Amino acid sequence: MKQEVPLKRFEYCITDRALYRLRNVDVDFEKKCLRLVGEGLKVHTTIYPGFGVDLSDETNDGLVFSLEGILEDGKTINTCSGLLILHNAIYRKGRHGRAWHLSVYLYDDNNDEREIRFNLAMEPMSENAAFN
Repeated sequence: MKQEVPLKRFEYCITDRALYRLRNVDVDFEKKCLRLVGEGLKVHTTIYPGFGVDLSDETNDGLVFSLEGILEDGKTINTCSGLLILHNAIYRKGRHGRAWHLSVYLYDDNNDEREIRFNLAMEPMSENAAFN
């Protein structure tokens, strides 16, 4: 029997200032929320539907969640909406095991020219590594 490896929460610190000046990404599937924090930017969204993702289940690929929330930039507070996509990738030659990619697409509902898009990777460090 295969052991379930649930993805409950994913935190990521970004050091590249060119990436929308984001610093921290916090995805909490248990609390059904996604938070982004950066220079003068705060985003808090609800993830629909919110449920834990089993990383050991190979059929969990291309999962799409809708996002709705608030985007603050220090001057305005607007509603925002978008998508969170979780998909897996199996590496060949030189890379070990299965990696997961998290893509986020957020749009300011009141400003058509403002969007936040990024991709993050969760990669195992060795063949025997497991996510927790």
